[in-house]
Amino acid sequence: MRQSLKIGIILLGMLGFFGVTKISYQHWIEASSCPMLGAIPACYVIFIAYAMVVVSMLLSAQRQKKVFIFFWLPVIILALLGTMGELTGLAACPHTETGIPKCYFSAILSALIGLLAWFYFKIEGDYTNR
Repeated sequence: MRQSLKIGIILLGMLGFFGVTKISYQHWIEASSCPMLGAIPACYVIFIAYAMVVVSMLLSAQRQKKVFIFFWLPVIILALLGTMGELTGLAACPHTETGIPKCYFSAILSALIGLLAWFYFKIEGDYTNR
């Protein structure tokens, strides 16, 4: 069960990573495809964060949880802020070809990753407390 959760987190993290890769590349070429966080494009932050979510699951158990949380939090926070901005009309996320804001997908994906991680780290805690 624990190994399945870990694989699920890695696969969903890779899905997020590859999903934001195209947006990051478009921003690199056009410099207008994703919102800015001051001087830094949000898609670059998400790109690095999804990559590190995957890497965190490959680290030792002692460092895994801290690194995961440190890099997962920006993903979920930015996805939720983007979603709220889209719903209220205060901010715009990149859209799919069909017009769906991509931050909706990122919010769902990062919430699923967080849910799997919660179970994964809860199981880890149950094993270490025995």
